[in-house]
Amino acid sequence: MKSGSAAEFSLDPSIYSAEAVKLAAFVFSDRAEISVRPGKKSVSVSFRAAAGGTQPGEFLNEVLNQQCRIDLARTNSRIAGIIVTKALLSAAGEK
Repeated sequence: MKSGSAAEFSLDPSIYSAEAVKLAAFVFSDRAEISVRPGKKSVSVSFRAAAGGTQPGEFLNEVLNQQCRIDLARTNSRIAGIIVTKALLSAAGEK
């Protein structure tokens, strides 16, 4: 990979889960070399993209996107289960 955008940063694990960072790294795996090292006090990330390629800010936006998805799934999982159960009971002819 040619020299391009490079950055190292630490993310607060109380805001960004290691899972969200790893998911974002997977999304960008074809555009940059990303190393994720989870820790108790921070999630360390090393980012290096090809010349003229993806910028670190784009990766951080994806981390935020993944964290929002995780938070929404956690928040809405109970109500989603209730809706699915109600739909299945209705389809079976029960109310």
